[in-house]
Amino acid sequence: MNLGPFTHTTRPASARRSGALAGTAALLLLTFGAAACGTADRKAAPAPAETATATAAPSAGDTSAAGTGGSVPDAAPAVAPARPAVGSTQWPQLTWYTAEEHGQKENDPARIWRRTPAGTWELVRSGRPENGKALNGPLAVSPDGRRVAWVEGSARRLVISAFDGTKRHVIPTQGQQTCAPSWLDSGRVLYGLGREKELTLIAVNADGTGRKVLATHYPKCPTVSGGWIAQVGAQTVAIGDERGVRRAISPRLPAGLVIGGVAAISANGRTLVISAHTTSPGGCGCGWRFRNYRLDAASGAVTELAPVDSAWKQPTGHGEAIDGVVLADGGSVVQVNAATPADGAPAYRLVRYAASGRVLATASVPAGQPWGGLLG
Repeated sequence: MNLGPFTHTTRPASARRSGALAGTAALLLLTFGAAACGTADRKAAPAPAETATATAAPSAGDTSAAGTGGSVPDAAPAVAPARPAVGSTQWPQLTWYTAEEHGQKENDPARIWRRTPAGTWELVRSGRPENGKALNGPLAVSPDGRRVAWVEGSARRLVISAFDGTKRHVIPTQGQQTCAPSWLDSGRVLYGLGREKELTLIAVNADGTGRKVLATHYPKCPTVSGGWIAQVGAQTVAIGDERGVRRAISPRLPAGLVIGGVAAISANGRTLVISAHTTSPGGCGCGWRFRNYRLDAASGAVTELAPVDSAWKQPTGHGEAIDGVVLADGGSVVQVNAATPADGAPAYRLVRYAASGRVLATASVPAGQPWGGLLG
């Protein structure tokens, strides 16, 4: 989850990219670590079950094949993903967040979905936590899908609440420009105050207690995944956690690639999923070739994750890794954008990867509102 500055109300892929990594002095300021920034009717919740034929492009149904490279009562709670056995093609339990939709045709609440063993999506809960108030940035959803955090656009205060908007806790931000909040885990929120190169990073409990300043004079809004806080440079990634563990990593990427973002970090901080890309004149992502990698934090070694569509081996702008979950077997589940950064909306697919980077299976996300993301 990216703590981007408040320039977007949705989360396009390009908004997840960080700028250059600051120098060693800024790294040492962070005492806990190196970095902290369908078209079908959605009311028909189940997606079609998996089939034995892999598809190259997004579709309404799931595929599974060997690859080449507050208005709805709570169902059973969304929980941390189950861990498949090593070498298994089984999907872990996945939780998906669909953003609230505003418009003349659709005005649906935000929703939390859980993927069932049968491959369908079950609605867990829905709500309008911000109660119609303008948000100064995206809504951040906790990994278990039970809480949300946001900054109100008018009052410039951080609000943390249950997903249905109840049990609110307000943290004043003194009207300062701030990074969007993100969840370190399901009970602790990270946010930033100030401007670029002068950010103060702060962690707070979901009930508003336990406020702790983690860093000052921080360079830019960071990315958070798996309890780790990441800062991305063109050729480097720095990660840290609140306990004081920190790592600076130089991925051994092929020449000509620039790191675009961190999609996932394992709980132990040893494995990352990163997105890299070529560049093109004008900086438009629609002409980039995205290449996603499994990164070993200790050695910097990378394993390329095979693109779902072989056409994405060309600079088409498709296939960026946005979010993900690193599994205990060394594999991962990655949220991939099958649209381009220049498109008006994303077209997400979930891809189950082996540790070798081979595609084991793909799955659709809940149909309807395209804006959303994988939790966990």
